[in-house]
Amino acid sequence: MINRQLQLLFIGLLCSTTVFAGTREDVLTKLNAGASTKGSEDTKSWRMFFDACLEMTAVPSGGKLVMGNVWPGMKNWSTVSGWASQNEHMEHAFLQSAKRALIGLPYGSENVPDAYIEAGIVAEIGVDGSLQHFDFSYIEMVQKACLWSTAETYRLFEAGETERAIRLLMSELIVLRKFCDRDFLKEQLTFMPMLGVALENTRDMFYNYRETVSSVQFRTFAKEWIPYLQTGPNRLLMPEGDRVVGEALVMDLFQVNGDPDPAKFREVLTDVQASREPLTRFGAAKYWATISMIHRGRDDSMKRLTLIYDDWWRRWKMRAFHPQLKVDTALQRSNPVKYAAVNMIIRDIQALFTERDLLTTQINGTAVSAALCGYINHYDVYPSAIKKMYAQLLNRSSNLDYLRPLDLRTDAAWELYDYPVAGFHYRRIDKDTKIQTLVGDVTVEKDECLLYGVSQNNEDDRGLNAGEDAIMWPPLKTLERNAGLLD
Repeated sequence: MINRQLQLLFIGLLCSTTVFAGTREDVLTKLNAGASTKGSEDTKSWRMFFDACLEMTAVPSGGKLVMGNVWPGMKNWSTVSGWASQNEHMEHAFLQSAKRALIGLPYGSENVPDAYIEAGIVAEIGVDGSLQHFDFSYIEMVQKACLWSTAETYRLFEAGETERAIRLLMSELIVLRKFCDRDFLKEQLTFMPMLGVALENTRDMFYNYRETVSSVQFRTFAKEWIPYLQTGPNRLLMPEGDRVVGEALVMDLFQVNGDPDPAKFREVLTDVQASREPLTRFGAAKYWATISMIHRGRDDSMKRLTLIYDDWWRRWKMRAFHPQLKVDTALQRSNPVKYAAVNMIIRDIQALFTERDLLTTQINGTAVSAALCGYINHYDVYPSAIKKMYAQLLNRSSNLDYLRPLDLRTDAAWELYDYPVAGFHYRRIDKDTKIQTLVGDVTVEKDECLLYGVSQNNEDDRGLNAGEDAIMWPPLKTLERNAGLLD
């Protein structure tokens, strides 16, 4: 009877391991059933978008062209604009992709056409048989497409085709925002700054082509289109792909009875550590073999991994500058020896919180900038205060700088406020004003206005130093170009 019970117990342990153990196929199945990939083909845009990308001609040579340094005043603008006009088929791809609910590019090279693999349009998991190695080379194609979109939008504005330029401009922003919903930390940390650059270009276009855009169109930008890009906790989800892979890797480190497997610890964790810190490979194998002797078991390790992500999810939903955010995260509190494997496998997402705040501030700053353009187009003067644009041209919820905390009497005073952060700094300029930038001084002329955020030092430096304050309007890039500081 006892032997029979032991057999059943062993079978139960084996079955439970099979359920949780993550082969590459299991991981891909779970990833492709996630929020960023699951849906009918009618809701996805990856085929129409990347099929069009395959037909694009090569980017013009001569210097490193990226979406942040393309503009009509550049040295080889005629070549770049010619390249943009040759690839007008991409306009349809952007417009239609913006209408779909999600990008939906599946994970795993076996889930995309062979032509995509040849062109590097893959989101590969488990490169060279190692589950912890990723290949997101499709990002390079997205960068090429956005380079084209930026050049084409400028070309259309220059040609007086304002309506087409506006549609393409918003389509690019929406498509990039959808890419920000991808499931891995590396993807989000790539696409969120890209969207920030696209918003900088948007403000540059507002400044240079303001007179060709009507006040009604600027109102639509400020109150509808730009706010659509919002990145709140219910709109921009925390990446779960690293968690799925992490769970599979942790399960692979343990034997059937739940004890650490020294051989797996040496093999997998040495590779993970060396891939992030190549110089630490020497001696890593011996270190992880030693750690396996004192590491907590499989079940405790899985509970620790879940606890870490649950803690991040709670923080993701909290208001900006919530007092609880000052407390150490579950990852920081995790025992560095007993849970060393979990701590190594988990990718710390704290940087993503900062990127989200930076992007949210860029989105809000662009919406306020659009409202300022609409105001001056209508009244021939900038407003004396941002609140004069509320309701008519601007949503009050857009005037929020997510790097600027509210002045609270106590932490309990949160309930007295409608919004979690304070607004942008703004003033009308009554005399020519110099602003220091990394490439030289620029000037904001009299009767212009200055819109800026506090940046990460959390201090109001009057917007006179671009290294200390985040200048939103006039666009810093435009001022530098007009001053001849940028090519």
